[in-house]
This record gives sequence, structure tokens and C-alpha cells, in this order.
Amino acid sequence: LCALIINAIVPIDASAEDQYIIIYYRFGKMEQRTRRHGLLQSMLLSFSHQLILCHGYTVVNTSLQRKSITRMHHPSLACTTQRQYIPSASTLYASVDDNTESSSSNSDNEVEANDTTEANFYNDFDDFFPSSKQQESPISQATDEQIISQLQKRQEVIQQASNDLLQKWSTGKCKSYGAFTVNEFMMEGKEMAFDWVRRMDIGSYPRVCCGSAHGSVYVADVEANKLLGMAKGVHYSRHNADSSDSTHLVDGLDERLRGLLYGEYDGGGVLDVAMHGANFVASAGREGGVKLFKYIDRQNVLEYVGSVPTLIRPLPGTTPTIVTSVRFNSLGQLFVGGNDGYLRMITFPNDFFGMDFEEMKTEVDNMTVTIIKEEEKVQQPPSPILSFDICEELEMVATAHANGNVCVYSVRDDDSHHALLGTWNPFTSSEGGKSHARSVAFVTNESKQWSIVAGGGNGEMWLQDIHSSVIEASGGNNKKQPTTDKPNMQLFMENSVQAIKPNHQGPVIGLASRPGGIIVSIAHDGILRITQTFPT
Repeated sequence: LCALIINAIVPIDASAEDQYIIIYYRFGKMEQRTRRHGLLQSMLLSFSHQLILCHGYTVVNTSLQRKSITRMHHPSLACTTQRQYIPSASTLYASVDDNTESSSSNSDNEVEANDTTEANFYNDFDDFFPSSKQQESPISQATDEQIISQLQKRQEVIQQASNDLLQKWSTGKCKSYGAFTVNEFMMEGKEMAFDWVRRMDIGSYPRVCCGSAHGSVYVADVEANKLLGMAKGVHYSRHNADSSDSTHLVDGLDERLRGLLYGEYDGGGVLDVAMHGANFVASAGREGGVKLFKYIDRQNVLEYVGSVPTLIRPLPGTTPTIVTSVRFNSLGQLFVGGNDGYLRMITFPNDFFGMDFEEMKTEVDNMTVTIIKEEEKVQQPPSPILSFDICEELEMVATAHANGNVCVYSVRDDDSHHALLGTWNPFTSSEGGKSHARSVAFVTNESKQWSIVAGGGNGEMWLQDIHSSVIEASGGNNKKQPTTDKPNMQLFMENSVQAIKPNHQGPVIGLASRPGGIIVSIAHDGILRITQTFPT
């Protein structure tokens, strides 16, 4: 019901300074209310707020006695949720019980007297509880031209907000602050050694997860400035190698792969972490494989759920699959890249992330692991994957390899098999000499031209445009599989390779992108650089 109300109001009157949504919660007479009624009311209110925020609006909530107010403002660049008392604001009151009709009618009169914005209201409850007035909603009264006009205005507002955000990225202005420390529990008096953050990922903001030098995994809230839970010493680390709890963990990271990942200094600990939602974490350690954890809110603990079965060391003494990169997509599929050079896609059972901890432990073995291999026509042995990036809009994954190659795969759900679209090695003729591809990312500029940027172990960054035919075959409802006998010619546009200058003075260990051609790079020289590319 909340969604219907929001969708009905927002497009119709997007030009008004203030807009209102009225949501009725009726639970019977006050003397019949129980604790369950109050819980249901808070759940509905929270749900409606989330829906409103998803539309890019700020929500201000106020309560007067037993009257609730929901007020909406125009979309702002930084959307926040405020809870405060505003007695002088124009308000629309909703009764929360069946015996306050007089209060409700008085508040309706107050709205008519105070509200000068001529906001449109749609009583969604008329579909279920028809009122005596039987007034038509603004939706039925609006013409097609009016709806199109308001939609265009709404699009202009969204585009302007996008342009403002792009301008902030272009100027590089940001605020930094200490959000939390993984040593918070140590400072509270618990027996723990001082630890360092080695890897981090953002789940449902403000939740984040961290992997540490001591092989531990942490979950924290960056807005509450609080460490929430931890799984101590679950991965191999030289700091806990002699611990009785870690005797079964063996370092499987060879010296060559160690040098490619970390350069001259290896701080030890977790190789990579990924977070999905607010409470599910995947982490990869030097002992091999991927471990899965669930954060339990009420207990403030991070519990071990299980491991990806095909990556577990089969027998003692055998060579494990060392996972160097893990990442979730928005659907909850986990992508994994490792030292064997193969990209893996892990699909969990239906409703897996909504299960409680005990049920999740029983269902974790029912996950599906798909190995996406290079095709036989690629005449070279697989090279370790050092990093990868997922582009959900194009349904592609790009991997960065130790031999300098960048491989691009199609991961469409409707494919009978996931195909290698092509490879690219920008470092074969680079000024800095042959290098490994340390990082990779998809990026799109203002003309909606998609490209792939690769960062090298020599500090170089290279960009090449993806051919429009591949983008058309990958996007929308087109079911055609983008394959060709000449993958490089179809995947990339001719003469589109560009060097991004200046170089970093060290391996480019991380790349990310934003719409508008924004590329964020970070390297071992300690510099985080923001670069903007423009259409050629």
C-alpha cells in the first residue's frame, strides 16, 4: 500500500515545494491495543520510510500525542532521515485508532488552512474501504500530457542531482574521519593482540566488513562508530601460526603470487573479504578456499556458516585453491577468482540470506558452483587471477591476470554456458616493460560509452572502449549471445586504446569507477587519484 501511494503522488506533483503522504494505521480501539499492535505499527512505519527513501526523498517524522506525520521534501544530493519535532510545519495527521474521528477531522481542517502548496493526495485505502465522499484521485483526473510533463520535470530533477554529484567527484572534495577501530574490543579489556586492517568491503551501508593481519574477520557500523562483531583467527596468519586454535591452517600462498599481490611488503592475514546485505560475509585466507559467516544482530556475534565445498583442500598435503578475490553482485551471487586462473560463480539456494543461522548451516552445502573457464581457442595455460570487476548492466565480468591479460566474460543468466568474450594485454608494448595486470574496472563516460581500464604492476593505467555491438547484445531484452571467432575485434573498438597519465609510482592495486567517466585508482605509492575520461 505504501508503494502504491508513493508512486501515485511523486510523478504528479514533482514541482511542488512540499509533498505529503498520509498513511493510516488502524488497530482498533486504544483499550484493545497490545504490545503486538505497537510492534506492527513500528514495522509498517519503518517499511514506509524505506520506500520513500528509495525514491530519493528526505523523510521528516513528527508525532503529536497519538497523531503521526510523514512529510516529504524534494530530492537532495545527500539524502538523510531526520526525526524531530516541528510544531509549526504544515502537517497532515492520520488517526491511529478507531475512536479519534474528531481529532482526524480537526487535523484535516488544519491542513486545508495551513497547506498552500496544493499537494495532490491519493487515498489508497479507498480501494478497500470506500469513503462516503467517493472523490476521484488526482491520478484519474490527470491527462496524459500532464503526466508526461511531470515525469519530464522529475527526470530533470534527477539529472541535475546526478550532475551535482559528478561535479563533487570531479573536484575531489570529501570528508574523512575515524569511523571505528578493529582494536575496540582490546581497548575494552579483552585479551587480544593489536591488529591491522588488510581488506575491507561495504555491505548495506553503514555496515562494513574487514579482514585483518591476524586472520580475523570483523563487522562494524561506520555511522555508529562501533565494532559489532568478530570471528577471531579464522584464517592463517603468521601471528597466530603457533596458536592451538590455528594449527590446522597452513600458508598455501607461494612466493611468486605473494609478490604479485603485495610487492615488497606483505602485511599478512586475510586475502580478501566481501559483504552482502547487512549480515553475510565471505572471506578468503592463505590456507585456501572461501569461508562464509553470518552476523547475528541480537547476539552481536559473527558465526561461521560453512565453506565453498569445491574450494576446500581435499586431503592434507594437497595444493589448495588460493582465492585472491571475492565479490557479491546485487543478487547475492558470489564471484571468486583464484590462483588456478578460473573464475567461479556461486549461487546460493532460494531465500538463503533470509534464513536464520541454524537453517543457513543446513542449506549451505546446496549452493551451486559454476566454473567459467577460458575457451580452448586461447592457446595458453590459465594465469592466476589477481583482481576482477563485475558490470551488472552489461552482465559481464573482467578479470586481471598475472600474465598481463585482461579477460572479459559474459555471465548472463539465460546462457547455456558462460562465454569468454575476449582478452586484452595492454602491457606487451608498454613503456614500463612487461607487467602483470593488478586491477581492472568497467567505466562509462557521459556519452554512455563503456570501456575497460586496467592497472598494472608497473604503475601504468590503460583504457580501451568496448564495441557497441557487444553492448547491444548484452543489454536489454536481447537474448543473442555475444560471441565471435574474433573475440578481440568484436569486444573492443579499433584504435581505442588510451594510456592514462601520469603513471602511479607503484602497482595499481585498486580501481573503481563512477558514472560520467570517473576512475578512482589507488597504488602502492600511497596516492588515491580521481581521473575523469571524456568521449573521443
